[in-house]
Amino acid sequence: MKELKELADEMTPARLPDDLWGAGRRLRRRRRVGYALAAVLVLVLAVTLPEWAAHRRAAIVPADRPGAVPSRVETPHLWQAKVGQWPAGPGGPASLVFFTGQTRYLEGTGVVVGTNGSYRLIYQKVGEGDGMLTPDGRHYVGPGLRLLDLTTGDERQLSGEPIWGEPLAFSPDGTELLIGVNNDDGVITYGDDTVPDNDPEKPDDLVAVDLRTGERRFVAVGRMNSYTTAAWSPDGTRIAVEGPVGRADVGRRLSVMDARTGAPLWTVDNFAPDRRLAGRAAWTPDGGLLAVLGFEGCVNACDQAGESARRWRLDLVDAGTGNVVAQPVPIEGLPGEVVGWRDGRDAVLTYTPVRAEPDHRTLVALRPSGEVDTLVDTPPGVYNLEVPDDLLRSGSFGGTPPTPSPWAAPAWAYLLVASPFLLVLWIFRRRRQRRV
Repeated sequence: MKELKELADEMTPARLPDDLWGAGRRLRRRRRVGYALAAVLVLVLAVTLPEWAAHRRAAIVPADRPGAVPSRVETPHLWQAKVGQWPAGPGGPASLVFFTGQTRYLEGTGVVVGTNGSYRLIYQKVGEGDGMLTPDGRHYVGPGLRLLDLTTGDERQLSGEPIWGEPLAFSPDGTELLIGVNNDDGVITYGDDTVPDNDPEKPDDLVAVDLRTGERRFVAVGRMNSYTTAAWSPDGTRIAVEGPVGRADVGRRLSVMDARTGAPLWTVDNFAPDRRLAGRAAWTPDGGLLAVLGFEGCVNACDQAGESARRWRLDLVDAGTGNVVAQPVPIEGLPGEVVGWRDGRDAVLTYTPVRAEPDHRTLVALRPSGEVDTLVDTPPGVYNLEVPDDLLRSGSFGGTPPTPSPWAAPAWAYLLVASPFLLVLWIFRRRRQRRV
């Protein structure tokens, strides 16, 4: 035993840090924080992974999968994810898009309702116009011909240079998009004699853009001040357009032209201000008639009461002459535009049931008697609707009303929800330290 003691005294003592106790406490603290973060991460993943996986599977469903337009939609959650936003995913092709200001942006926002029932947001800049859905519901065409793929979330420029104008109508085969290109000068310049050197009110051009290649084809150049409405005939050979003409838009013109050459087939230059081409689907399915919306009542400088008092109707005119050939169909509410036809007879149009509530746009079928069948009901605040042409042509209505998922949220929403738990863990850790 004595020898062992002497041997131990000869050994070099172990080097211990001065703050050994503090280092141990810090190590234990880091482990606790790590365990807490791991627990929160496991909780978040356990809740989100099933929903996220479902959305990812839906994102690769082909756009031509059979679907139906839902009979009702709801206001999305304030934290609803945008198209393609992680971890919710894109959401898949659209059964419809509605536009509302009832989102976290407090401005006009597109809400994509997927064929799988998902809800996703499309952010719109202040003053940005509404875009259009491609006929198969896969892409959303935004300002400047930006194409947003609703199945992947990818966005790209369709052509080399942005085309700033009004998207009007797709060709029947879905390969081309008609656009009214704005040629107005953005700024008026004046010479020494205070006379404008330029003309800010230049006539617009009608351009067809190939969605596959981005190539532009001029259909009509400088014929109207602007193109308010355009409709492609079902066989793709003719285009009906309507818009203002003359200095300060004093007149209106309705014209039917050849879809390839732009040659006018017939034109009405004194088109009445109380009538307008009914919309992008103004042609009846057989191509023989055109739908025109008209009203009786206040025409110029009308206040809201005067506009609400208008008595609307739907006229059918001969597509070869422009002459009215059928009895007008009375419309009780406020019509938007004709976007399709049901059973080849009933016009499908966006519609405001109560005239005093303009921000409540729905989708209805208008019968020849004037009765309406609600195809898509919407919550208050919806001011516009977009439905893919393929679903409109197939008459796929009456789908199950989807409910926006509270779990289809961006990552920051999950962090916001997890922050109170992290705060509680931090407070608990501090109290334990004080006790020690």
